[in-house]
Amino acid sequence: MRIRNLPQWKRALIFSSLGAGVALAFSGRRLAGAAIAGVGVGVIVAENREILGKVARDLPRYLETTSQVIETIASVGERLMAARGL
Repeated sequence: MRIRNLPQWKRALIFSSLGAGVALAFSGRRLAGAAIAGVGVGVIVAENREILGKVARDLPRYLETTSQVIETIASVGERLMAARGL
């Protein structure tokens, strides 16, 4: 199953909930962001249960990559703050 093959309303629900979840998480409302993003993930899983198995297998790699990205962003932010003398 590909997301392109889903009806347009389901694609809109998936992408809007994931986007809203990310926006809420970045604005500091992490719990609300996770809940909203969970709706999009739930729709994806409901459409194709095999995705859940793949995500479960690949979760450690996803978490490691996400952790590295967050550390890099934090490091860049610290450097920018230091360069500005803050």
